[in-house]
Amino acid sequence: LASQSSPPSPHQLVKALVYPVLLEEESPLAPLPYPLPGTPEMLKRFGALPAGGMNMLRLLKKGSSVLIFPGGAREVFKRKNEAYTLQWPRTPELVRLAASVNATIVPFAAVGGDEFFSDPVLDTDDLLGLPFIGSWLQERTGKLPSLVKGDSFVPPIVVPRPEGPRRHYFLFLEPIDTTDLDPKDVRGCNEVYSQLRTAVEDGLTYLQEARESDPNEAAVPRVAVERVTGRQQPSFDFDSASRRMVKSSWVPRPEDEVCVLVADDMPPLCVESQKRWD
Repeated sequence: LASQSSPPSPHQLVKALVYPVLLEEESPLAPLPYPLPGTPEMLKRFGALPAGGMNMLRLLKKGSSVLIFPGGAREVFKRKNEAYTLQWPRTPELVRLAASVNATIVPFAAVGGDEFFSDPVLDTDDLLGLPFIGSWLQERTGKLPSLVKGDSFVPPIVVPRPEGPRRHYFLFLEPIDTTDLDPKDVRGCNEVYSQLRTAVEDGLTYLQEARESDPNEAAVPRVAVERVTGRQQPSFDFDSASRRMVKSSWVPRPEDEVCVLVADDMPPLCVESQKRWD
């Protein structure tokens, strides 16, 4: 999440930058039903724009905040045994762009999405290697924009997890100020990029370990209780979970809520903020 360095308004609309194909009316994979019908309309309703450096700079210069996933489709369509591994570009272009407008980068970690389904039955590489099918997929997607090595708009074949999808957890980490960073400073940009990547990886490790103490992690009983009570069931205790962390360079602590306005006609989405500190 990269935001303009000037203080944002309390309920600022975050602009999501998504893979451009997701906003097109007709999928390059037609007649296959991916993206799912209604995806472009849903993303446009939330104000999503095509991912790219120009759109990111334009929004940041206007004072907007943008939500980006550096790994693109490569990180969404993970191969077998790649859960919660970052598939980011090797070069720090994201940091250079942020530094060019003195933006603040807010790293965040998210756990649960990689276990919504089981591990792929056939991943992207498997499908591209199949006779006939692989050549058809390559013909349809080979000319699409690719920003990450191995980035291919070919979703894997997955099956639902018998026990249901795992719970989702989100952790916002210490912001990284780029005001004093020269975008032409290759070494400095690489160091900040490494800091950013490490923060996200540490957050992923923390959430995966901490969720083991969540008494309401299982989907079926949690959803049943929430339907009956009308209340969201709590997760784990941040303090006790942090004491069990293998990587103990930072300890999360409760802060004020962070609220994000996801759409003009919807109430803000609020989550507890956690800050990294030494």
